Amino acid sequence: MKRIAILAETSLASGRQIVTGISRFLDERNDWSVFQHSGPLGAMDPTAISQWQGDGIIARIANPELLALIQAKGLPTVDVLGNVRPRPFPLVKCNDRSIGASVAKHFMQNAHTNFAFIGLGDERWSLEREEGFSGALEDYKDSVHIYHIHQQRTEGHPVRDNLDSVKAWLSALRPPIGLMVASDQLAPIVFEACHQLGLAIPEHVSVVGVDNDRPFCNLCRPRLSSVEPNHELVGYRAAQTLERLINGETLDEQVIEIDLHTLHPRLSSELIAIDDPALLKALNYIREHACVGTSLDAIARASGLSRSVLQRRFRDKLNRTVGDVILNEKLRSAREMLKETELPIALIAERSGFNCQEYMNHIFKKHLETTPRKYRLR
Repeated sequence: MKRIAILAETSLASGRQIVTGISRFLDERNDWSVFQHSGPLGAMDPTAISQWQGDGIIARIANPELLALIQAKGLPTVDVLGNVRPRPFPLVKCNDRSIGASVAKHFMQNAHTNFAFIGLGDERWSLEREEGFSGALEDYKDSVHIYHIHQQRTEGHPVRDNLDSVKAWLSALRPPIGLMVASDQLAPIVFEACHQLGLAIPEHVSVVGVDNDRPFCNLCRPRLSSVEPNHELVGYRAAQTLERLINGETLDEQVIEIDLHTLHPRLSSELIAIDDPALLKALNYIREHACVGTSLDAIARASGLSRSVLQRRFRDKLNRTVGDVILNEKLRSAREMLKETELPIALIAERSGFNCQEYMNHIFKKHLETTPRKYRLR
Protein backbone atom coordinates (compact mmCIF):
# COMPACT_ATOMS: atom_id res chain seq x y z
CA MET A 1 0.00 0.00 0.00
CA LYS A 2 1.49 3.34 -1.10
CA ARG A 3 1.09 6.12 1.47
CA ILE A 4 0.53 9.52 -0.18
CA ALA A 5 0.31 13.01 1.35
CA ILE A 6 -1.90 15.63 -0.29
CA LEU A 7 -1.02 19.18 0.75
CA ALA A 8 -3.61 21.49 -0.79
CA GLU A 9 -5.86 24.19 0.58
CA THR A 10 -9.57 23.41 0.41
CA SER A 11 -10.79 26.90 1.26
CA LEU A 12 -10.88 27.70 -2.47
CA ALA A 13 -12.54 25.90 -5.38
CA SER A 14 -9.19 25.27 -7.08
CA GLY A 15 -7.86 23.23 -4.15
CA ARG A 16 -11.09 21.28 -3.73
CA GLN A 17 -11.14 20.41 -7.42
CA ILE A 18 -7.54 19.19 -7.33
CA VAL A 19 -8.44 16.91 -4.42
CA THR A 20 -11.46 15.70 -6.42
CA GLY A 21 -9.21 14.80 -9.35
CA ILE A 22 -6.85 12.87 -7.08
CA SER A 23 -9.78 11.01 -5.54
CA ARG A 24 -10.95 10.05 -9.05
CA PHE A 25 -7.50 8.52 -9.63
CA LEU A 26 -7.84 6.63 -6.32
CA ASP A 27 -11.19 5.21 -7.45
CA GLU A 28 -9.35 3.35 -10.22
CA ARG A 29 -7.00 1.44 -7.88
CA ASN A 30 -6.84 0.10 -4.34
CA ASP A 31 -3.16 0.49 -3.50
CA TRP A 32 -3.06 4.12 -2.28
CA SER A 33 -3.57 5.33 1.29
CA VAL A 34 -3.93 9.11 1.59
CA PHE A 35 -2.97 11.60 4.28
CA GLN A 36 -4.56 14.98 3.54
CA HIS A 37 -3.74 18.36 5.01
CA SER A 38 -6.25 21.07 4.17
CA GLY A 39 -6.46 24.73 5.04
CA PRO A 40 -5.59 28.17 3.61
CA LEU A 41 -3.07 28.28 0.76
CA GLY A 42 0.47 28.29 2.15
CA ALA A 43 -0.60 27.96 5.79
CA MET A 44 1.14 24.68 6.63
CA ASP A 45 1.80 23.53 10.18
CA PRO A 46 5.32 21.99 10.09
CA THR A 47 4.27 19.10 12.35
CA ALA A 48 1.57 18.11 9.83
CA ILE A 49 4.18 16.80 7.42
CA SER A 50 7.35 16.42 9.51
CA GLN A 51 5.91 13.53 11.55
CA TRP A 52 4.28 11.81 8.57
CA GLN A 53 6.00 8.85 6.88
CA GLY A 54 5.07 7.75 3.38
CA ASP A 55 5.95 7.20 -0.26
CA GLY A 56 5.05 10.38 -2.14
CA ILE A 57 3.59 13.90 -2.00
CA ILE A 58 1.24 16.03 -4.12
CA ALA A 59 1.36 19.66 -3.00
CA ARG A 60 0.47 23.20 -3.93
CA ILE A 61 3.87 24.62 -3.02
CA ALA A 62 3.01 28.23 -2.29
CA ASN A 63 6.19 29.52 -0.66
CA PRO A 64 9.82 28.66 0.21
CA GLU A 65 8.85 27.55 3.73
CA LEU A 66 6.57 24.80 2.47
CA LEU A 67 9.14 23.86 -0.16
CA ALA A 68 11.78 23.35 2.55
CA LEU A 69 9.44 21.10 4.55
CA ILE A 70 8.78 18.92 1.52
CA GLN A 71 12.40 18.76 0.39
CA ALA A 72 13.38 17.59 3.88
CA LYS A 73 11.22 14.49 3.39
CA GLY A 74 13.25 13.39 0.34
CA LEU A 75 10.23 11.74 -1.33
CA PRO A 76 8.89 11.71 -4.91
CA THR A 77 6.81 14.89 -5.16
CA VAL A 78 4.57 16.59 -7.72
CA ASP A 79 3.83 20.32 -7.48
CA VAL A 80 0.37 21.49 -8.61
CA LEU A 81 0.89 25.25 -8.29
CA GLY A 82 4.22 26.34 -9.77
CA ASN A 83 4.80 29.31 -7.48
CA VAL A 84 8.44 28.58 -6.59
CA ARG A 85 11.52 28.85 -8.81
CA PRO A 86 13.71 27.08 -9.68
CA ARG A 87 11.40 24.07 -9.91
CA PRO A 88 12.78 21.19 -7.86
CA PHE A 89 9.86 18.87 -8.65
CA PRO A 90 7.71 17.98 -11.68
CA LEU A 91 4.84 20.42 -12.11
CA VAL A 92 1.25 19.84 -13.25
CA LYS A 93 -0.84 22.99 -13.61
CA CYS A 94 -3.51 24.67 -15.66
CA ASN A 95 -2.38 26.81 -18.62
CA ASP A 96 -2.72 30.22 -17.00
CA ARG A 97 -1.58 32.19 -20.04
CA SER A 98 -4.23 30.49 -22.16
CA ILE A 99 -6.87 31.35 -19.55
CA GLY A 100 -5.88 35.03 -19.69
CA ALA A 101 -6.02 35.01 -23.49
CA SER A 102 -9.52 33.47 -23.46
CA VAL A 103 -10.85 36.26 -21.23
CA ALA A 104 -9.29 38.89 -23.50
CA LYS A 105 -10.98 37.31 -26.53
CA HIS A 106 -14.31 37.29 -24.67
CA PHE A 107 -14.05 41.03 -24.10
CA MET A 108 -12.99 41.72 -27.69
CA GLN A 109 -15.97 39.73 -28.95
CA ASN A 110 -18.17 42.05 -26.87
CA ALA A 111 -16.65 45.06 -28.67
CA HIS A 112 -14.52 46.35 -25.79
CA THR A 113 -11.59 48.63 -26.60
CA ASN A 114 -10.53 49.46 -23.01
CA PHE A 115 -9.20 46.65 -20.84
CA ALA A 116 -7.98 46.13 -17.30
CA PHE A 117 -6.50 43.35 -15.18
CA ILE A 118 -6.36 43.10 -11.40
CA GLY A 119 -4.25 40.40 -9.76
CA LEU A 120 -1.50 39.53 -7.31
CA GLY A 121 2.00 40.72 -8.12
CA ASP A 122 3.78 38.02 -6.11
CA GLU A 123 1.85 34.95 -7.34
CA ARG A 124 3.20 33.30 -10.50
CA TRP A 125 -0.19 31.92 -11.57
CA SER A 126 -1.62 35.46 -11.43
CA LEU A 127 1.29 36.95 -13.36
CA GLU A 128 0.94 34.29 -16.07
CA ARG A 129 -2.78 35.02 -16.42
CA GLU A 130 -1.86 38.69 -16.72
CA GLU A 131 0.71 37.87 -19.43
CA GLY A 132 -1.82 35.85 -21.41
CA PHE A 133 -4.44 38.59 -21.10
CA SER A 134 -2.08 41.39 -22.16
CA GLY A 135 -0.47 39.30 -24.90
CA ALA A 136 -3.81 38.66 -26.58
CA LEU A 137 -4.46 42.42 -26.57
CA GLU A 138 -1.28 43.45 -28.38
CA ASP A 139 -3.31 45.62 -30.77
CA TYR A 140 -4.76 47.48 -27.76
CA LYS A 141 -1.60 47.65 -25.62
CA ASP A 142 -2.05 51.37 -24.90
CA SER A 143 -5.54 50.63 -23.56
CA VAL A 144 -4.60 47.80 -21.16
CA HIS A 145 -4.34 48.80 -17.49
CA ILE A 146 -2.85 46.60 -14.76
CA TYR A 147 -3.28 46.75 -10.99
CA HIS A 148 -1.66 44.49 -8.37
CA ILE A 149 -3.35 43.85 -5.04
CA HIS A 150 -1.00 44.03 -2.06
CA GLN A 151 -1.07 40.87 0.03
CA GLN A 152 -0.83 40.43 3.75
CA ARG A 153 -0.85 36.78 4.74
CA THR A 154 -2.93 36.64 7.90
CA GLU A 155 -4.80 33.57 9.08
CA GLY A 156 -7.90 32.99 6.96
CA HIS A 157 -7.43 36.22 4.97
CA PRO A 158 -4.70 35.91 2.30
CA VAL A 159 -5.60 39.24 0.65
CA ARG A 160 -5.90 42.56 2.44
CA ASP A 161 -8.73 44.74 1.17
CA ASN A 162 -7.15 47.59 -0.79
CA LEU A 163 -10.50 49.20 -1.49
CA ASP A 164 -9.37 52.83 -1.54
CA SER A 165 -6.48 52.08 -3.90
CA VAL A 166 -8.67 50.03 -6.22
CA LYS A 167 -11.24 52.85 -6.29
CA ALA A 168 -8.57 55.39 -7.20
CA TRP A 169 -7.28 53.12 -9.96
CA LEU A 170 -10.72 52.40 -11.40
CA SER A 171 -11.82 56.03 -11.27
CA ALA A 172 -8.96 56.98 -13.62
CA LEU A 173 -10.08 54.48 -16.29
CA ARG A 174 -12.47 55.29 -19.09
CA PRO A 175 -15.58 53.08 -19.26
CA PRO A 176 -16.77 50.84 -20.72
CA ILE A 177 -14.00 48.55 -19.47
CA GLY A 178 -13.41 44.82 -19.82
CA LEU A 179 -11.87 43.84 -16.47
CA MET A 180 -10.28 40.46 -15.76
CA VAL A 181 -9.90 39.46 -12.11
CA ALA A 182 -7.08 36.95 -11.61
CA SER A 183 -9.15 34.92 -9.13
CA ASP A 184 -12.79 34.94 -8.05
CA GLN A 185 -11.66 35.72 -4.50
CA LEU A 186 -10.60 39.23 -5.61
CA ALA A 187 -13.96 40.08 -7.16
CA PRO A 188 -15.64 41.47 -3.99
CA ILE A 189 -13.09 44.31 -3.85
CA VAL A 190 -13.84 45.19 -7.48
CA PHE A 191 -17.61 44.96 -7.03
CA GLU A 192 -17.56 47.15 -3.92
CA ALA A 193 -15.27 49.71 -5.55
CA CYS A 194 -17.59 49.91 -8.57
CA HIS A 195 -20.60 50.30 -6.27
CA GLN A 196 -19.02 53.16 -4.33
CA LEU A 197 -17.92 54.89 -7.55
CA GLY A 198 -21.34 54.52 -9.16
CA LEU A 199 -19.96 52.27 -11.92
CA ALA A 200 -22.59 49.78 -13.09
CA ILE A 201 -21.63 46.15 -13.77
CA PRO A 202 -21.63 45.18 -16.66
CA GLU A 203 -22.69 48.48 -18.26
CA HIS A 204 -19.58 50.43 -17.21
CA VAL A 205 -17.30 47.59 -16.09
CA SER A 206 -17.61 44.03 -17.41
CA VAL A 207 -15.97 41.59 -15.01
CA VAL A 208 -14.68 38.03 -15.51
CA GLY A 209 -12.94 36.00 -12.78
CA VAL A 210 -11.17 32.65 -12.67
CA ASP A 211 -11.93 29.38 -10.83
CA ASN A 212 -15.72 29.31 -11.35
CA ASP A 213 -16.45 28.82 -7.65
CA ARG A 214 -20.17 28.57 -8.37
CA PRO A 215 -21.62 29.40 -4.92
CA PHE A 216 -19.31 32.40 -4.75
CA CYS A 217 -20.07 33.50 -8.34
CA ASN A 218 -23.80 33.25 -7.69
CA LEU A 219 -23.53 35.33 -4.51
CA CYS A 220 -22.08 38.23 -6.53
CA ARG A 221 -24.64 40.68 -7.85
CA PRO A 222 -24.72 40.62 -10.76
CA ARG A 223 -23.53 37.00 -10.96
CA LEU A 224 -19.85 36.72 -11.78
CA SER A 225 -18.65 35.35 -15.11
CA SER A 226 -15.70 33.06 -14.51
CA VAL A 227 -13.28 30.64 -16.16
CA GLU A 228 -13.22 27.05 -14.94
CA PRO A 229 -9.52 26.08 -15.33
CA ASN A 230 -10.08 22.29 -14.99
CA HIS A 231 -8.16 21.85 -11.75
CA GLU A 232 -9.83 18.45 -11.42
CA LEU A 233 -7.84 17.20 -14.40
CA VAL A 234 -4.73 18.80 -12.86
CA GLY A 235 -5.25 16.65 -9.77
CA TYR A 236 -5.83 13.49 -11.79
CA ARG A 237 -2.73 14.02 -13.98
CA ALA A 238 -0.66 14.87 -10.89
CA ALA A 239 -1.63 11.55 -9.31
CA GLN A 240 -0.69 9.72 -12.52
CA THR A 241 2.66 11.51 -12.57
CA LEU A 242 3.39 10.73 -8.93
CA GLU A 243 2.69 7.05 -9.48
CA ARG A 244 5.24 7.01 -12.31
CA LEU A 245 7.83 8.69 -10.07
CA ILE A 246 7.24 6.20 -7.26
CA ASN A 247 7.66 3.36 -9.76
CA GLY A 248 11.03 4.79 -10.79
CA GLU A 249 10.01 5.85 -14.29
CA THR A 250 11.70 8.71 -16.14
CA LEU A 251 9.35 11.54 -17.10
CA ASP A 252 9.30 12.80 -20.68
CA GLU A 253 8.46 16.32 -19.50
CA GLN A 254 8.88 18.13 -16.19
CA VAL A 255 5.99 20.57 -16.74
CA ILE A 256 2.50 19.44 -17.78
CA GLU A 257 0.01 22.20 -18.55
CA ILE A 258 -3.70 21.45 -18.84
CA ASP A 259 -5.07 23.49 -21.73
CA LEU A 260 -8.74 22.52 -21.47
CA HIS A 261 -10.77 25.24 -19.72
CA THR A 262 -14.26 26.75 -20.00
CA LEU A 263 -15.45 30.35 -19.68
CA HIS A 264 -18.89 30.51 -18.06
CA PRO A 265 -20.49 33.84 -19.04
CA ARG A 266 -22.91 35.33 -16.52
CA LEU A 267 -24.45 38.77 -16.18
CA SER A 268 -21.24 40.48 -14.99
CA SER A 269 -19.92 40.37 -18.58
CA GLU A 270 -23.02 39.70 -20.70
CA LEU A 271 -23.16 43.06 -22.44
CA ILE A 272 -21.68 44.49 -25.60
CA ALA A 273 -19.50 47.50 -24.78
CA ILE A 274 -21.32 50.76 -25.53
CA ASP A 275 -19.84 54.25 -25.25
CA ASP A 276 -23.21 55.97 -24.88
CA PRO A 277 -24.11 57.17 -21.36
CA ALA A 278 -27.82 57.55 -22.11
CA LEU A 279 -28.06 54.07 -23.60
CA LEU A 280 -26.17 52.62 -20.64
CA LYS A 281 -28.67 54.24 -18.28
CA ALA A 282 -31.52 52.66 -20.25
CA LEU A 283 -29.90 49.20 -20.19
CA ASN A 284 -29.19 49.44 -16.49
CA TYR A 285 -32.79 50.47 -15.82
CA ILE A 286 -34.09 47.54 -17.88
CA ARG A 287 -31.85 45.10 -16.01
CA GLU A 288 -33.19 46.33 -12.67
CA HIS A 289 -36.88 46.59 -13.63
CA ALA A 290 -37.64 44.17 -16.49
CA CYS A 291 -38.79 41.37 -14.18
CA VAL A 292 -40.97 43.59 -11.98
CA GLY A 293 -42.58 45.49 -14.82
CA THR A 294 -41.57 48.58 -16.79
CA SER A 295 -42.61 50.63 -19.81
CA LEU A 296 -41.03 52.47 -22.71
CA ASP A 297 -41.93 55.79 -21.08
CA ALA A 298 -40.21 54.84 -17.81
CA ILE A 299 -37.08 53.67 -19.63
CA ALA A 300 -37.00 56.87 -21.70
CA ARG A 301 -37.23 58.99 -18.54
CA ALA A 302 -34.42 57.01 -16.90
CA SER A 303 -32.19 57.54 -19.95
CA GLY A 304 -33.03 61.20 -20.42
CA LEU A 305 -34.12 60.59 -24.02
CA SER A 306 -37.40 60.82 -25.83
CA ARG A 307 -39.19 57.61 -26.78
CA SER A 308 -38.38 58.00 -30.46
CA VAL A 309 -34.68 58.80 -29.92
CA LEU A 310 -34.35 55.92 -27.44
CA GLN A 311 -35.89 53.45 -29.88
CA ARG A 312 -33.65 54.69 -32.71
CA ARG A 313 -30.48 54.32 -30.62
CA PHE A 314 -31.43 50.77 -29.65
CA ARG A 315 -31.86 49.88 -33.31
CA ASP A 316 -28.72 51.70 -34.48
CA LYS A 317 -26.28 50.61 -31.75
CA LEU A 318 -27.70 47.28 -30.56
CA ASN A 319 -29.63 46.14 -33.63
CA ARG A 320 -32.49 45.31 -31.26
CA THR A 321 -35.67 46.95 -30.08
CA VAL A 322 -36.36 48.02 -26.50
CA GLY A 323 -38.88 45.18 -26.30
CA ASP A 324 -36.25 42.67 -27.44
CA VAL A 325 -33.91 43.72 -24.63
CA ILE A 326 -36.67 43.54 -22.01
CA LEU A 327 -37.64 40.05 -23.15
CA ASN A 328 -34.01 38.91 -23.18
CA GLU A 329 -33.59 40.07 -19.57
CA LYS A 330 -36.70 38.13 -18.51
CA LEU A 331 -35.38 35.03 -20.28
CA ARG A 332 -31.97 35.42 -18.66
CA SER A 333 -33.56 35.67 -15.21
CA ALA A 334 -35.78 32.64 -15.83
CA ARG A 335 -32.85 30.53 -17.13
CA GLU A 336 -30.74 31.38 -14.08
CA MET A 337 -33.53 30.41 -11.67
CA LEU A 338 -34.18 27.17 -13.54
CA LYS A 339 -30.48 26.25 -13.34
CA GLU A 340 -29.62 27.48 -9.87
CA THR A 341 -32.81 26.96 -7.80
CA GLU A 342 -35.51 24.38 -7.15
CA LEU A 343 -38.34 26.93 -7.24
CA PRO A 344 -41.57 25.75 -8.91
CA ILE A 345 -41.73 26.74 -12.57
CA ALA A 346 -44.93 28.71 -12.00
CA LEU A 347 -43.18 30.82 -9.37
CA ILE A 348 -40.19 31.34 -11.66
CA ALA A 349 -42.54 32.58 -14.37
CA GLU A 350 -43.98 35.10 -11.93
CA ARG A 351 -40.62 36.28 -10.58
CA SER A 352 -39.05 36.65 -14.01
CA GLY A 353 -41.88 38.86 -15.23
CA PHE A 354 -43.79 36.43 -17.46
CA ASN A 355 -46.75 36.48 -15.03
CA CYS A 356 -47.95 32.98 -15.90
CA GLN A 357 -46.33 29.65 -16.71
CA GLU A 358 -48.21 29.21 -19.98
CA TYR A 359 -46.78 32.43 -21.42
CA MET A 360 -43.25 31.54 -20.31
CA ASN A 361 -43.68 28.10 -21.96
CA HIS A 362 -44.66 29.85 -25.19
CA ILE A 363 -41.63 32.18 -25.08
CA PHE A 364 -39.20 29.33 -24.32
CA LYS A 365 -40.52 27.28 -27.25
CA LYS A 366 -40.34 30.27 -29.59
CA HIS A 367 -36.88 31.55 -28.64
CA LEU A 368 -35.07 28.54 -27.15
CA GLU A 369 -36.91 25.68 -28.90
CA THR A 370 -37.54 23.90 -25.61
CA THR A 371 -39.76 24.12 -22.54
CA PRO A 372 -38.76 25.44 -19.10
CA ARG A 373 -39.03 21.92 -17.67
CA LYS A 374 -36.79 20.39 -20.36
CA TYR A 375 -34.35 23.29 -19.98
CA ARG A 376 -34.05 22.59 -16.25
CA LEU A 377 -33.56 18.85 -16.77
CA ARG A 378 -30.91 19.41 -19.41
